[in-house]
Amino acid sequence: MSTPVVVSKWAGTFACGGPCRRKQLMGDEFSKKALERHRKDGKPLKCKQCVAAAEQIERENAAAKRKDDDNSDETRKCAGKCAQVLPKASFNRNQYSKGDGKSRCRDCVEQSVRDESANQAKSREEKITTAKKKVDDAKRSGSAQQILAAESELAALEAEKVTGLKPIKLSAGRGRGRGRGGGRGRGRGGVGRR
Repeated sequence: MSTPVVVSKWAGTFACGGPCRRKQLMGDEFSKKALERHRKDGKPLKCKQCVAAAEQIERENAAAKRKDDDNSDETRKCAGKCAQVLPKASFNRNQYSKGDGKSRCRDCVEQSVRDESANQAKSREEKITTAKKKVDDAKRSGSAQQILAAESELAALEAEKVTGLKPIKLSAGRGRGRGRGGGRGRGRGGVGRR
């Protein structure tokens, strides 16, 4: 019915405006918020790698500044995975203000953010793999309707990866002969007829 698509050779139409200046990037190289801003206002895009590098530099600069400013001997136990007793400088202001037993150190927060993004990427890839299996199963069944539905789902997932846009499901709407029976000339349900 259709030839297999080689996703690894796809190239997007986006270019990074950050330090890397890479071109022909797919939509999944950028955050959803950045793509929305780019489409709405035409603002330049920065890929996730450039944003992460800029955040890392900012964290390092903040850590260096904290070392100079912090003379406090306060400590608190981290509520994250490390569960260590750490000085106040190991927590950001937001986490430290949460109080004892709820504060997570900077390293635990950064690790959870990395884990979450890795899980999201893994989930997207699993969805595509599952959709490919559905296409294979549908082709074995021979039902044109199942094949069309499975290939449509796969195409939507792959298009989302390239463009960064989620597919929009259109509703049935009010087509011919649908609704609550208030249309003219259709059956006996009209008002004022006998």
